[in-house]
Amino acid sequence: MKPCPSCGAQIEANEGYPFWCEHCDWNLAVPSKERQGNAWKRLERKMRDTYGQALFKELKGRTELVTKQGVSERVASAYSLVVIGCSVAGFLFSLYGLVAWYRSPFILISCLLILLFAWLSRPRPHPFPKMAILLNADEHPTTMKIFETMAQKMGVEKSIQFALSPYYEAYTTEYGWRRGRVVVIGYPLLFACTPGELTALLAHELAHCRNNDIRRSALVSHAQRILLNWCDLLDPIQYEDDEYHFSFIATFSRGIMRLLLWIPYRLLAVLIHLYWNQSQRAEYEADRMAAQLAGSQHLISLLQIIHMNDVVEPLIARHSLQKQSMTLGQHLHETFSKLPGKEKMRIVRILERSQQSMDTTHPATHMRIAMLLHKDAPPAYQISDWEYNRICQEMTDHLQEKMEHRILDDYRAKLA
Repeated sequence: MKPCPSCGAQIEANEGYPFWCEHCDWNLAVPSKERQGNAWKRLERKMRDTYGQALFKELKGRTELVTKQGVSERVASAYSLVVIGCSVAGFLFSLYGLVAWYRSPFILISCLLILLFAWLSRPRPHPFPKMAILLNADEHPTTMKIFETMAQKMGVEKSIQFALSPYYEAYTTEYGWRRGRVVVIGYPLLFACTPGELTALLAHELAHCRNNDIRRSALVSHAQRILLNWCDLLDPIQYEDDEYHFSFIATFSRGIMRLLLWIPYRLLAVLIHLYWNQSQRAEYEADRMAAQLAGSQHLISLLQIIHMNDVVEPLIARHSLQKQSMTLGQHLHETFSKLPGKEKMRIVRILERSQQSMDTTHPATHMRIAMLLHKDAPPAYQISDWEYNRICQEMTDHLQEKMEHRILDDYRAKLA
């Protein structure tokens, strides 16, 4: 115990973790809000911060959440079809212009630009997640059996694939023209979880599969990509810290580009306004379904440890710089099993003050936690300690070398 330099209260000091005061929040180190990014990211952050509280209040009073297609989502789908149709029409018009008005340099250049961006915005399949490895029943029989049992309990009827990623993450996506669905779990996150937290993690991602959240947003995502391509082309200030040269030509050109940017930017704003609530609502619904199976407390604990990058990154750094007696997975499991309760409290305080979320399309994490606390649910099912140990053992036996090699190489690449 040490005295707080600010309020004088006796506070607990944990070696290896930040020293802060839970009484006056001295040295809490709340990160400043992000201001950089392209037009889409800036707009989505604004939407999340502006409307997140209103959506939270609306859903807090409901006993059940509804994720069925509503009026705004139908309008967003129709709006997306118009945007995609305009992109196709622009592509055909540019082809005609190249043939009919090839003698005019201005029209020729304009048609080539429209043709280029229509091509860049063409529909194409999502690639398989980068650096991820698919799990199979031959090498991971217990793991696949447990995951399939979880899928059945969550009511997922169609086949789901599972993959392991070298990053500290978890998400559900589709890949290929056949749009195969895959749940991706990060290798570091897998070893950081307890059996209850892993149950909550799988339940949340499988809830997205059951609700077809990824598939429902495919049309809107394509329209967003079209508008975002035009915003990136016309945005004269991609980042807030871009170097700016004061001159008449630079000021005039930036002004013209700002005027042109207004059209796709406003179209993008309308689309996000129409679909934003549904994407946020889908996360709350997946949380509700996951809490009914895994329990609210396990899901809350999971949401806390997902934001603990400042615990994971130093651990990876030590493994990249010097040889350790334990594997990275073992070290992660040991570190998080001994995680002080005060560290989780610090994360919760930071989340409340910084409005951080997993992604700009997700609600602020502290609101998700508050929603779960408001509708506390006991666990109905949990992966047992034996099953969890078998999962970790199968990952260690077959994927440890590949995964740890990729994790450490990625970390060293960031330092270069």
